[in-house]
Amino acid sequence: MRLKDCYDKGLLRKKRPDQIKCTRALELAGSDLDRARKLLDSDFYMESIILSYTGMFKAARAVLFKDGIFERSHVCVIEYLKEHYSKKHLIDMNYINWLDTLRVDRHESLYGLEREESTKDEAEDAYSKARKFINKIEEIIG
Repeated sequence: MRLKDCYDKGLLRKKRPDQIKCTRALELAGSDLDRARKLLDSDFYMESIILSYTGMFKAARAVLFKDGIFERSHVCVIEYLKEHYSKKHLIDMNYINWLDTLRVDRHESLYGLEREESTKDEAEDAYSKARKFINKIEEIIG
């Protein structure tokens, strides 16, 4: 899906920037990351991966709230970041690819019928990427 389609379908909407929601989304992202670490340390690898993604997604939403954009689609958040942050060299495309890859993993874990067990290495990788992603978003927001 392209960014224009996201707006045309109402999956992204322009509103007034909301610093309160931006701040709260970042707080929740940090909380999710803390919980992902605890799950990882307790050998709940799939759940840790899901929460690592959730933290990344909430951090990404914080950027949108800062910009006055409200979302109704995980894919459209990624398209927004590509267009408004990667192309302007504010976020490396690798970070956005991490978000998208974990989005797909989360979707398969929650809705797929062919679930494979997640490994400790996969959960550690997801957690590490989520931490870097959230730190980058905090840097951008200031």
